[in-house]
Amino acid sequence: SSGTMVTPVLSPRSHRSSTPLFMPLPIFSTFEVVPFFLMMSFAFVMVWKGRKNHPNKAALLWSLGSSTVAFFGAGVWGFLHTLHGVNFYSHGTQITAAHGHLSFYGAYVALNLAMFSYAMPMLRQRAPYNQVLNMASFWLMTGGMAFMTFVLTFAGTIQTHMQRVVGDYYMDVQESLSLFYMMRFGAGVAVVIGALLFLYAMLVVRKEEIIEPGPANPVPGE
Repeated sequence: SSGTMVTPVLSPRSHRSSTPLFMPLPIFSTFEVVPFFLMMSFAFVMVWKGRKNHPNKAALLWSLGSSTVAFFGAGVWGFLHTLHGVNFYSHGTQITAAHGHLSFYGAYVALNLAMFSYAMPMLRQRAPYNQVLNMASFWLMTGGMAFMTFVLTFAGTIQTHMQRVVGDYYMDVQESLSLFYMMRFGAGVAVVIGALLFLYAMLVVRKEEIIEPGPANPVPGE
């Protein structure tokens, strides 16, 4: 049907319903790691050329973190299970969840928080504020999301073997993964605390800056 024909094109990691005609598609999707690596490299090169003197260091950290986490989440973790020989077994397991969590956090969440961190001081007409708390929220959220990704990756690997290779029942497999889910819950708590800390850093006014801002005028790159 036409739906079967379109599915592999729209979702490069969904190959269960693909026909032999579309089998080469996963090979092309492996190359998506290249633009993510180039974007990450570009971000670090631009910061290096600017001599790291941007006054809003929190926004700078979120920007670099966004490109880095997106590279690992969408690029590396996507590459790990994109080939149809692997994806046939792993699709829909916790490996997919691990890839989705890290890639969406890097490509969308961190990018939006970088824009908030950059724009809010200008919109509220005051210098960058609560940068230490803002950067602490970055490390808390990013660390929690990274730990969650590793936990889900290990859980997905076990799930793939038990459910897709051995053929155990879904609920029996889920019960055996309870320890991983508890660790995932702990990582989620860290992310929520980091998000609340970010909101506090954005909305609560400080009387003075903790971090000495750099020069207002950026240094031109060479």
